[in-house]
Amino acid sequence: MHPFLQRQNLEYGIIVVEQAAGTPFNRAILMNVGFVESLKILEYDCFVFHDVDLLPLDDRNFYSCGDEPVHLSAVIDSHDNKLMYQNIFGGASMMTKEMMNKVNGFSNAYFGWGGEDDDMSYRVRSHGMVIVRYDPEVARYTMMRHAKEDQEDRTHLFRSSKNRIHEDGLNTLKYQLLGLKQEPLYTWVYVKIDPTEILKNPSLYVE
Repeated sequence: MHPFLQRQNLEYGIIVVEQAAGTPFNRAILMNVGFVESLKILEYDCFVFHDVDLLPLDDRNFYSCGDEPVHLSAVIDSHDNKLMYQNIFGGASMMTKEMMNKVNGFSNAYFGWGGEDDDMSYRVRSHGMVIVRYDPEVARYTMMRHAKEDQEDRTHLFRSSKNRIHEDGLNTLKYQLLGLKQEPLYTWVYVKIDPTEILKNPSLYVE
């Protein structure tokens, strides 16, 4: 990633957030943690929420925020180089600090794989923002090979998302910071997440 970003002449930092073992994986919370912890380091104004297994293939895929949220990874080789569906917002997406605060960040409710990106897509669209994408020739990514995880059914969570945007996100984020180390090429953040603490108000997660 560094050569790609350096060729774009960007002032940037890379934050790698790792979740401690023992609880189900929660990508959305890790994205929220990265947002919060990065602002303690520097007053960033643009944020790219990036899966670690994706690499951009075209330098014209510019990592710099505009007036609308950007879905960067529109075309991925492991997805037959096609946009999977119109409102997808996962993989690599980009928003300003103002946009993140406006939508209250990602939902914290999605333990396991899948659904959190569709929830965020709904959040930005419900606030009047339009998800934009670069030309498919530009928005190309390769996915590093790894064992595939089965996505779980998140329909019940997604259906209730409109009811909890302002009660589930950055303003209810809870985690235990176990470690933070500034390495030469990135900042490593290590956190513990307690699902019972996050989901202690079950009425928020039913339609």
